[in-house]
Amino acid sequence: MSDSENIIDIADYRDKRVIFTQKKLDEKSEEHPELRRTKFLKNIERVIADPEVVWEDYADRKNRRCYYGKYSKNTYIKVVIWIKSTPCRVITAYEIDKVKEENYTGLKQII
Repeated sequence: MSDSENIIDIADYRDKRVIFTQKKLDEKSEEHPELRRTKFLKNIERVIADPEVVWEDYADRKNRRCYYGKYSKNTYIKVVIWIKSTPCRVITAYEIDKVKEENYTGLKQII
């Protein structure tokens, strides 16, 4: 498998192409081992294509978006996407117990 191979290559809810590279997956799976699960990766695709909510990213409101979708009864999948490239790129994805952007003032919910 080459470093540049795309693990995910899908259109998001805006019909923009989003990719998740093998290199980025390898880098992020050290911190987020759930990325090694096939079921989790399939759910990342679902969240990109049809997110429940999308928020501006706290660290970089202009360039990144946080896509969320329910994963289990008590958790969400959060996918952070760099939206200022063509194609857009997954920066990271992981399981989280809440939509943390709801707690920040001044952040805009996109959908």
